[in-house]
Amino acid sequence: MANTFTDVVKLHYAEATQENLEKTLTAMDLAGMIDIPNGTTKNLPYVQMRATGNYTKYTNQTIQDVTTGNDTIVINTTPMVNFAMDVIDEGDNYIDVKSEVIHDASYQIKKRIDGDFFNQVLNAKWKYDANGFGRNIGTLSPITLTTGASQNISTTFGKAKAGLTNNGANGNALALCIDDFISADLTTLGMETNVSGVADVSYTRGFQGKFGGMNAYAVSMLTSTTTLDMATIPTDGDVLIVQGVTFTFKTVLGTTAGNVLIGASAATANTNLTALINAAGTTTAQGVALAADDQAILEAISAAATATSTAITSRNGALMASSTNSGANDLTAQVVNACIMEKGAIKMALRNGVKVDTRDEPLKLVTNYFIYARYGLKVTTRSKERMVVIPLVSAAAEL
Repeated sequence: MANTFTDVVKLHYAEATQENLEKTLTAMDLAGMIDIPNGTTKNLPYVQMRATGNYTKYTNQTIQDVTTGNDTIVINTTPMVNFAMDVIDEGDNYIDVKSEVIHDASYQIKKRIDGDFFNQVLNAKWKYDANGFGRNIGTLSPITLTTGASQNISTTFGKAKAGLTNNGANGNALALCIDDFISADLTTLGMETNVSGVADVSYTRGFQGKFGGMNAYAVSMLTSTTTLDMATIPTDGDVLIVQGVTFTFKTVLGTTAGNVLIGASAATANTNLTALINAAGTTTAQGVALAADDQAILEAISAAATATSTAITSRNGALMASSTNSGANDLTAQVVNACIMEKGAIKMALRNGVKVDTRDEPLKLVTNYFIYARYGLKVTTRSKERMVVIPLVSAAAEL
């Protein structure tokens, strides 16, 4: 009877996971979808732009060559959630384990796709930061938004939009992508929330209404950054908290999840912290693995160490980090990268939605389930001109 069980559960998982993903995936509202029915790569050719010239009566023109370029999008990412189920447990469990796994799988896959999608915003040609609108060369000066009589929110997003439209973007197709904290501020400034004719599914994908003539999306997976400046060796018991997950520096490692060995220098402490953040499920002599729930929270968070600091990047929204470290070992300003983009500026190839595969173990009443998606993302040469990244301070630097 195991084969019958497998077929039924596989169908249940495939339908439920796909449905949950499509309802919540903000990227599906904003991406330019690319169909790649077979293979993994698709060419996206384009004609390079031409400047105008002047014609003088009865004089010959110099004929210019038409030149082309080519971008490619590659399906190269496969997020997966897997688990095993024994037929005996299926009947013995007091709770419906399957429905819980379906929910968690949908959410984790959504986080991966949306996080990767909005990370592409950093490839925008344009930026609007504390120095105004201009070319994005990778160094950004974040803006601290203020409310009240001296609010700068309208100016920030209004001028970022103006910069885009002045450079040829279609103002009628622009989407403002901010996180939920900023969305609350927009509401107090007069976001148009009574928008008729919008399908309910759009709201589940983050659509909140209009602001400054743009569709405004509340996105929980924007890319954010901060740096733990740690030039001096930590003190035993110093703590770093990232999205509610605690890391504790210890002179003796112990067995408590999240403990980080200080070592002989600040450089070693930075290296050990980085190693644990990047491999949160692995216990080594330098750090103790986190609990499964905390590993899932930190899935889209990575770190990079120097001799005097640890840079932390999240594709999971605002870091909401804090520290109780000694001396000057404090966090710099935390920055979340909002954006304005033309819909379709970021290209996405999503193959067959979410798939569910099963593998029966030959000598057990156990079936292994693999829930996964297959996708690729690309910001083309032309698309870069249709986006502006807006770095915003989500938390001030610690003193």
